[in-house]
Amino acid sequence: MNTWTIDTLRDVVCNWDQLDESAVNDFLELMNQRFPPDVFNDHLGKRRRALENVVVSKKLLDGAAQSFPDAVSYQSLNSSFDDMAGFAIVFTAGGEGERLRLSLLDRGVPAESLQDFTKATYPLKGFYEDFGALQINLAMVGWICRQHKLDIPVIVTTGPEGSITDRVIPEILKKHNNFGLSYVKVVSQDERLHFTVDEKIAVQLTSGSPSPVTQPDETGGPLMKLKQKGAAGGINTNGKDSTDCISRINTTSTLQWLANLGCDKLLVVQGTAIYEPKMLAYMSSAAKGHDCVGVGIPRSGFDAKDPFGTFVCVDKDGRRKVCIIEQDIRNDETRTIINKDTGAYLPFNTGLYAIDRRLLEDNDLPDYATPPKEVIPGIPRSPKIGYAATDILPSAKRPLILTVSPDMYAVIKTAEDLETMSATAVRFGLREMVAL
Repeated sequence: MNTWTIDTLRDVVCNWDQLDESAVNDFLELMNQRFPPDVFNDHLGKRRRALENVVVSKKLLDGAAQSFPDAVSYQSLNSSFDDMAGFAIVFTAGGEGERLRLSLLDRGVPAESLQDFTKATYPLKGFYEDFGALQINLAMVGWICRQHKLDIPVIVTTGPEGSITDRVIPEILKKHNNFGLSYVKVVSQDERLHFTVDEKIAVQLTSGSPSPVTQPDETGGPLMKLKQKGAAGGINTNGKDSTDCISRINTTSTLQWLANLGCDKLLVVQGTAIYEPKMLAYMSSAAKGHDCVGVGIPRSGFDAKDPFGTFVCVDKDGRRKVCIIEQDIRNDETRTIINKDTGAYLPFNTGLYAIDRRLLEDNDLPDYATPPKEVIPGIPRSPKIGYAATDILPSAKRPLILTVSPDMYAVIKTAEDLETMSATAVRFGLREMVAL
């Protein structure tokens, strides 16, 4: 029977003693509604597979030949915004931004002013209408569409349903009439139960109300959500003046929606960064003839302590694939590989991709585990489970790395970044774009 009892639920909760009788009943009801035993077991099974995948990934380079992947510099591309026809743009904006929030508090920002805080929408100091990075990006795409007579569908991914980003971002879209965009969809990310090292869950109390500790399903979660039918979000197909796009009814997957709109490729970029507008055109141009493009920054050197994920071509067991490998997987050979034409070392990953829609339709991302993290003070660190966006690249048959300059985009991480972001946005010409 797919129902928790107090006894069966107690057995899988590591800190059950925090609950009084009233809280036990509330927690039991909540778990049966949101995470009944079959969902619990599904999440646990994914955790076990993810940990198995970690073991396999550690051996990726054993007996493998490594080489520099096919790459093209943005400087060699004769691109224009017209190259964006047939593309959709996915802005990932579900991050909680805890590091930014804490840095703002350290700078004396009142906690009550951060009640509806999201990293993607937090105002850039002195910028037009107090826009945050996401509003700037959406207005920029609106400008591109108007100036070049394009209708580029935009998907904004948020945190799980009920999260602050899931609530605030649709409100912003409605307030600004979707920034003049014809097709907008909001997709909320799935969440996972967080398991301790002994495969139990933890309960937390918020204003006396109990709930299980959960987390979003990592960077690849938004990509996997695009494949689901009935995914949360709204579709605007009623023209640029419609504000009725925020609806929770959707009977097709987002990928099918894009196919119906004639979109064959997706640009996947961070909603918490700002970009030189031509970056999107470069990515679109590079994607011609390729099913997955990863955007990287060339290295002038490659220190053993370099923390960034690395693009590298791996030949093993008769198969050649381009991967993004992390610091704990690469080896000494990885750090010696250079581009014979430019002398640059392997580029590091920016987290920006151009993906063929069919590549995502035909391939599921493998279950993924982060390094162990502290989620609740006093409980031993354990991995978060989900999907990694980096894992789409090895499935590509025609991958390419687009190398760009690091001054072509800027990411918000802490309050210090906010001091310079407005100036960077002006340098990119974004003030004029968003004000039109």
